[in-house]
Amino acid sequence: MSLNKGETGDSQVENNIENAEKPQRGKFMTLVRKYWWVLVIMFCCGVLIVTLPLVLVGFPRIIQDKVNKSTLSIDGISVTNTKTNTVQISINSTVSSSNSIPAVVDGFDAIMYLEDKLPHTPIMTLRMPETKTGLAIVNVTQEINGTALQPFIDFNSWYLWNSSLAVTIEGETHVHVKGLKAAKVSFKKTVTLVGINGFKGLAVTKANVSLSTGENFHGYANIPNPSILTFEVGNATFANYFEQEKIGTLYIDDMFIRPGINNVSVRAEIEQAPILLALRKKPYCTDGVMPFDLMGESVINHGQPLPYFADALALHAQSTSIGVGEALFETTGAKLYNCSGAA
Repeated sequence: MSLNKGETGDSQVENNIENAEKPQRGKFMTLVRKYWWVLVIMFCCGVLIVTLPLVLVGFPRIIQDKVNKSTLSIDGISVTNTKTNTVQISINSTVSSSNSIPAVVDGFDAIMYLEDKLPHTPIMTLRMPETKTGLAIVNVTQEINGTALQPFIDFNSWYLWNSSLAVTIEGETHVHVKGLKAAKVSFKKTVTLVGINGFKGLAVTKANVSLSTGENFHGYANIPNPSILTFEVGNATFANYFEQEKIGTLYIDDMFIRPGINNVSVRAEIEQAPILLALRKKPYCTDGVMPFDLMGESVINHGQPLPYFADALALHAQSTSIGVGEALFETTGAKLYNCSGAA
């Protein structure tokens, strides 16, 4: 009987323990059911604490990193409708960026300046159009003001006399990703362009020289332009130098330079005496070929002076050699160059 009583006592203890636990579990569930909204708010706050820094700080940084890694290539530059204070400029370019995050980039104003010339004074302001991520063709055509000012003159001078030049395009814009607040980003790209290199390789062909006064020289000039720049010059006037002495003036009318070799007609007024004397001394008496230097004096288009071209052309001399002796022989029938008795 005692054993049975012990068993009965143990059962009662176990039942008491179970009964003691059940009310505790019930109280917890009751609290959950009663205050579930508090738990939801706490959970949401935790999510916001984690995600808000990512969205507000991390995401704009990700977008800026994508912009930094994008590439810009300039495929063509055209300067036309040239006037004293304005030109029309067209720039064809390509922007390549990652399209892993589809986005739209707002149009924005960007300044362009020479990267290697300090201080970084803007040459012009470009109105960049709206684009999308991925591979975007960006073409800008607009009228530029202030071309008679020094920054634009410097730009033309650097383009004309260097084999290459670095230009930077810089501005701020916003990038839009669906479902997120627009991210403000900085766009800054430096591009190295091939320069004109002083028209190196300039050659005058089909020269026609007479012994008359006034315009006594006519011919054609092959003007090389290895750059992507197309520009409308107009009527250009050059001082013609031989052995560092000015002996005449050369004119190129309606000058319009495109990439590649440009063949233009030229005319000039040349003093006869220095030429005839030079053809009788060495080394010119051997083949009648004489070296000349051309220095820009003025550029006028549609009656308006263009200082940004004239000043650039006046910085350095452009050298070329002309077969004056043979040209005179074809005109007069007399070989005016020979080395008999030449010094």
